[in-house]
Amino acid sequence: MESCGRCLKKPPPWDSLVCVGAYSFPYDKLLHRFKYQGHYWLAPALAKLLATEIESPAPLLLPVPMHWKRRLWRGFNHSSVLAAELARQLKVQSEPNVLKRIRATRQQQGLDRQSRLSNLKQAFSIEGKLPPHIALVDDVVTTGATVAQLCRLLRQHGVERIDVYCLCRTPPEAT
Repeated sequence: MESCGRCLKKPPPWDSLVCVGAYSFPYDKLLHRFKYQGHYWLAPALAKLLATEIESPAPLLLPVPMHWKRRLWRGFNHSSVLAAELARQLKVQSEPNVLKRIRATRQQQGLDRQSRLSNLKQAFSIEGKLPPHIALVDDVVTTGATVAQLCRLLRQHGVERIDVYCLCRTPPEAT
């Protein structure tokens, strides 16, 4: 596993991050259709791409939660659909109702890192007991603000190992 200079200076709150590739063609187009145009039937193919990158899967997958208002507007939580399909392919559990987004937040897309962090304060809660090893599932990790906030909450609830499974990663800006 490679680590970037930024991660070596200040390690992220997760233990490993697995992704298929950079958020660029063709993944950006596929994810846009999946997420915003309701092409949820793409989930098996997208999950298969991700499953091939995961060597030793976590026993429990937790999708990044979506506030109920946004889910109602969009029609589905793309992370839940992806996590369910990925869990099926990896033969592990997926729990879509453990993590809750308890506060409606602005969409993260288009916000800078500091705004993303501020936007997510006290946005999440956990319901239920968790095993020591879980994986968060999301479509894209950009600044890592969302998964970092969830990791902090999961650590407070006793989770020892947190993997992040995402389809794409937006590379950090070169510094």
